[in-house]
Amino acid sequence: MVALCRKHEIPARIGLADVINHLSSPKLIEWLRTDYFAMHGYADVYIEGKWIKATPVFDQDLCTKFGVHPLDFDGKSDAILQANTADGKKHMEYVKQHGTFDDMPIALILQTVEAVYPHLLQDFATAFTQPSHDKQTASEWNPKQD
Repeated sequence: MVALCRKHEIPARIGLADVINHLSSPKLIEWLRTDYFAMHGYADVYIEGKWIKATPVFDQDLCTKFGVHPLDFDGKSDAILQANTADGKKHMEYVKQHGTFDDMPIALILQTVEAVYPHLLQDFATAFTQPSHDKQTASEWNPKQD
């Protein structure tokens, strides 16, 4: 969303926050080993003299699946992920704001991932350093297959 806004000369920047997703799938919680989602992104868009937050992540199908109302973005008020479902259960809880950034803060993201999800760094390092006969080499990869 930030890139699209900028393409159309609407000032926009990346916002990052840590959230707890109370409706996460068991499989995702197992992989992350937590329901704490560090570095959840949102768009911060400058409209009519003020910055407005927007989280364009749940389409109608996902809203229906998780029982939340679609976000209304009116260009005047923040439109961040819903705190509760339509029936009042907890959905998304913002627990830490990292701020807004004109460019992707790679060092901050890596530092946070290392602190919150150290096992992921180990998993990725292992995946990319161990030889495997099942992996395709770059010369074998064909983007039309994926």
